[in-house]
Amino acid sequence: MKVAVIGAGIVGVATAYELALRGVEVTLIEAHEGAGLATSFANGGQLSACEVAPWAGPEIPGLILRWLGRDDAPFRLRPKMDPDQWRWLLRFLMRCRASARHERIPPNLELALLTRERMASYEAGFRNEGRTLDFDRRQKGILRIFSSAHAVRAGAAEMETMTRLGVEQQLLTPAECVRIEPALASALQRGEIAGGLYSPSDASGDAHLFSKQLADAAILRGVTFLSDTTVEGLVARAGRVHGVATSRGVIDADAVVVSAGAGTTALLKPLGFRTWIYPVKGYSVTLPAPEGNAPEVSITDEARKIVISRLGGHLRAAGQAEVGGYDLTLEPARANSVLDALTSLLPQVAPRAGQAEFWCGLRPMTPDGSPVIGRLEPLSNLFINSGHGTLGWTLGAGSATLLADLICGGLPQLDVSPFSITRF
Repeated sequence: MKVAVIGAGIVGVATAYELALRGVEVTLIEAHEGAGLATSFANGGQLSACEVAPWAGPEIPGLILRWLGRDDAPFRLRPKMDPDQWRWLLRFLMRCRASARHERIPPNLELALLTRERMASYEAGFRNEGRTLDFDRRQKGILRIFSSAHAVRAGAAEMETMTRLGVEQQLLTPAECVRIEPALASALQRGEIAGGLYSPSDASGDAHLFSKQLADAAILRGVTFLSDTTVEGLVARAGRVHGVATSRGVIDADAVVVSAGAGTTALLKPLGFRTWIYPVKGYSVTLPAPEGNAPEVSITDEARKIVISRLGGHLRAAGQAEVGGYDLTLEPARANSVLDALTSLLPQVAPRAGQAEFWCGLRPMTPDGSPVIGRLEPLSNLFINSGHGTLGWTLGAGSATLLADLICGGLPQLDVSPFSITRF
């Protein structure tokens, strides 16, 4: 069987690798010059099974109104003359209910735990071959900090759901937060920490390094990697896809997987599919870690709406959500707002601010916060694995496993129906 996989971000690379493990002949197609150079390049770095709840929730409409007109707002809407944007926004607002948010936690969590399992298997496989899958993995958990008693109570209620589903979390006092991560001592002294949730089994790492090394491993297993290759469309007739039209010509395939991130919608629209995937722009800043007082544990600051991860000798902070189309212009004010949030939480970082490197990317988001995985009927051999939003790193390997099982005729390890495109 020949399978073409479109997109070499975390999800596409993992899909190609999982198919190669099953003996499939795979061609991986990527517009950039290498793997993990788009949305997967400089994300927040968290492998966060305990933070898989969707963004949409009852507090979001009020926050959007409060932040209207602010250049540094954590959430910004830039209206476009784009029907897809307005349809997505309407669906997103319809999901801003507590019941809708809780409905999505179990399937997302199962997928995150499968990702953990598969990544451990990848690392074991590398060791057996005398190699190392080295992506600055830091197995020190994730600490969510809250600035108000109300936020602590909301976090505790979510913790109960996670506990019922078998994932360990610990509710912490402000002093216990600092014992877990001493770099937060000044935030405690300023009275900015009302409590926290610690997920000891979560981790962090560099998604770009992971994507690059897994792509190299896939090539060693026979995957053909076509970088610098633009996909111009899908060749479909008589209820099947027969190949992918590219800048290098048509790539013949027995099956095609679209894992093109924010570009997924444009590829599938000519075939009549509405994916409900829309780009949400995010920003990150990476800078050298301060000596002696840099965080070791990955942090989610719920008040400032940023995540922070230690990647080797560097720190990365990521945040911001802008629903404004496909524009990848890096706006200095919004990029600097992430840096300002980082230095206000961790003042010891401020002396390194002049060495900050800024980045922005488009997260492929669905309205309900879960990816779209599965076959795209009525085309019997066209598949989608996209729409992971902020959770591509957390859900990618699990998603790839489910889809590879589906393509190869096996029984997927999890129920795929919660991720079907038909749910919309």
